[in-house]
Amino acid sequence: MDKDQSSEDKTSESRAQQNGQGSPTTNAGLKADLSVAEKLAGLRAVMSAEGIDAFVVDNADPHNNEYVAERWCCREWLSGMKGSNGMVVVTADWSGLWTDSRYYEMAEESLEGTEIELVKMSDVGVATVDEWLKAHLDEGQTVGFNGADTSVEQADSWSESFQQAGLNVRSELDLINSIWLDRPAAPKGELFLVDDKYAGKSIEAKVAELREQMKQQKLDAYLLGRTDESCWLLNFRGTDIEASPTPYCHTLVTKEDVLFFVDAEKLTAEAVAKFEAAGVTLKGYNEIESSLSDLDASARLLLIAQYAGFSLARAASHCVVIKGRAIVTDLKAVKNPVEVAHLKQALIDDGAAMVKFFTWLYRCMREGEPMSELKASRKLEAFRAEIPGFRHVSFDSIMGYGPDGALNHYCVDEESDKPVKNENIFLIDSGGNFLHGTTDTTRTIPMGEPTQLQKEDYTAVLSSMLELLMLEFAEGSNGAQLDGVCRQVLWKHGRHFKHGTGHGVGFGLEVHEGPQNISGRSTEKMMLGMITTIEPGCYRAGKHGVRIENMVHTVLGEDSEFGRFFKFENLTFCPINTDLIEKSMLPARQIDWLNNYHVEVLEKLSPLLNAEEREWLTHECRPV
Repeated sequence: MDKDQSSEDKTSESRAQQNGQGSPTTNAGLKADLSVAEKLAGLRAVMSAEGIDAFVVDNADPHNNEYVAERWCCREWLSGMKGSNGMVVVTADWSGLWTDSRYYEMAEESLEGTEIELVKMSDVGVATVDEWLKAHLDEGQTVGFNGADTSVEQADSWSESFQQAGLNVRSELDLINSIWLDRPAAPKGELFLVDDKYAGKSIEAKVAELREQMKQQKLDAYLLGRTDESCWLLNFRGTDIEASPTPYCHTLVTKEDVLFFVDAEKLTAEAVAKFEAAGVTLKGYNEIESSLSDLDASARLLLIAQYAGFSLARAASHCVVIKGRAIVTDLKAVKNPVEVAHLKQALIDDGAAMVKFFTWLYRCMREGEPMSELKASRKLEAFRAEIPGFRHVSFDSIMGYGPDGALNHYCVDEESDKPVKNENIFLIDSGGNFLHGTTDTTRTIPMGEPTQLQKEDYTAVLSSMLELLMLEFAEGSNGAQLDGVCRQVLWKHGRHFKHGTGHGVGFGLEVHEGPQNISGRSTEKMMLGMITTIEPGCYRAGKHGVRIENMVHTVLGEDSEFGRFFKFENLTFCPINTDLIEKSMLPARQIDWLNNYHVEVLEKLSPLLNAEEREWLTHECRPV
């Protein structure tokens, strides 16, 4: 948040921009089919008019969602680079894109032929956005960013850093909105209700649980800024964002009221009736600021800085603002027994869809039918769509054949599509969003005779995944400690990967869910009932990539005089290819686990398959 922006006229400007009414400074605009150079020229023109020396452009929306609707894909529109992480910095004579190692290759491709330089932010010693700006701007110059779509956490951090360096900050203007003439409108997708038989708890029960937590923390109000928190609390899902179940909405819970802010066009009569019966008051999406302004000055309001934008924080600034932990994020991370039971079935259904896909893929390859990454992706989605309760894929499937498998977050489309041949290896990372759960599975398979290097890479990854999956660990262990357990196997073989080892998964919600994750930076403790992925990898640029991923459930292991110990219950049932295994690299206990696992896979999936599919699965599940 820009601490200097407090006047009422600037508040009105910010609201106008959020509502798509454009910038108050210019009527000029550019369409999406223009070149990157033309878009940069347009941006620089409005920067000059506003006296802004550097402007930061992100794919950020008012909730800091990982996946955003097209309206908020500003960095992608400007630079052409897709992906969930990246920021562009533009000055009068330079532009650069900061992104992490998952997107290096994708960014290099997208930026080729443009002036925008790639800044590899995961590399050691690389300056952050604010460090670079402080080093390259002179005292008294001005940095701008769109504060309405930037989290309070990020905006406060930037503003403090820039101001300490003698730089001015402007965060009240959406400059991209002033030049993007055919910018999409905010989505109005209809939301749908989740039956209590899937959720495991009613709206009333969840609200009571939340209020008990608020009482313990002496809170008068709590703003649920993150969209999936509202979905969980009020038992609904949305259709605003492709491959994401969360709509644009806010919820404000006080001691007396539950106020749900959502566009009326998204509500069915059934939804209105259910919410009103549960004591929920419905308000328009844009009424959130006025409702925050109406809170009593003495109200202790929990506002999560990571998921509240500039304008909302300012509207609530008269309250006693508490920037603590997101209560609902903690509550929904611990899945109840009903959710776990449904998710187990979802993963069995999903495993059967994967087997159907693999059987089809290998048959096509044997018969010489032309195959491509995009064709394979669409067919896998079609198999998942046959599962009752299917809503959509849980993310854009990663179909990385050969060198594309080395691109951590490669997303195939009409432009990037490549043929799949009877050679090299194929990395397939995909999932489904169902009424009864969210799935995320990665398998790497051979399309021809694998090389010795491919076998060794694959086996090192498999061994590291199993090392963590089979681990028992003390209560209180955090994601960073578990990350090291997984990586040490790869390190032993002189291999490494730069992405996280695992992430939380929502129940019929977002595929990347907090608070937990398994990475070297995670201080979050693993709790009983959490659903998490384990997905190490090994990537050789221009050659191939390997990743293997299973979902796990944290359960109680041993309870001894030294305290409680937790372990992971495996939830994913999909064959792990054994043709790529270099047996000499795999410990005997891991071979035993894998053989037992495949017995269980065969048992659980066979009833859902036809004769051809069962025959393929039986072969895949043969003992190592």
